[in-house]
Amino acid sequence: MSGSRATRTRTALVGATVAALREDGSFTTEQVAEVAGVSVATVYNRVPEGRDGLLAGALDLALGRLVEVTAEALTVEHLLDEGLDCVLRHLAEGLVGVFDEEALVLRAALARLPESRLLREVYRERQAEAQALNRRFVELGQAAGRIGDGDPDELADTLVVLCQGLNNPILLGSVDRPALVERLVSAMATVLQPAS
Repeated sequence: MSGSRATRTRTALVGATVAALREDGSFTTEQVAEVAGVSVATVYNRVPEGRDGLLAGALDLALGRLVEVTAEALTVEHLLDEGLDCVLRHLAEGLVGVFDEEALVLRAALARLPESRLLREVYRERQAEAQALNRRFVELGQAAGRIGDGDPDELADTLVVLCQGLNNPILLGSVDRPALVERLVSAMATVLQPAS
């Protein structure tokens, strides 16, 4: 029973961290404790890594949302039914939506990434998930003749890098976002399309 209570408390603490980051782009341990309705001592009891632990939890949630969008968009069924351009547009629009909503969470976490082993571990874990999803999509797309020949790992990595480029303040702040997204979708499709 105490394990589930500890998990609920940790979840509430990470949720309070996310809320503070989304609102202000920063947080204090005291602020998180107050929002979660616990003492500062409880914060350190449930999250021994302190601020980095809270930030890692927030980063994990944000990156988890990106992985979910990727998993939903990159299916061979969508590829066969709707075509590569449509799949990539759905992926890009979903990722841009998450990047927009989680911009302050991601900026805070990425700023600490070089100094925090814990944040790097979360980042690498979620990036590996995205790479695996991309690789499977590429392999199945190649088998179906809808994605061009090439090393599946290289194409999957290229897709990861192009998708990370969607998390750009120029794109997220643009009044002409749909046109920019369309150009980026076109670039992704060019990389993955079979040779004519």
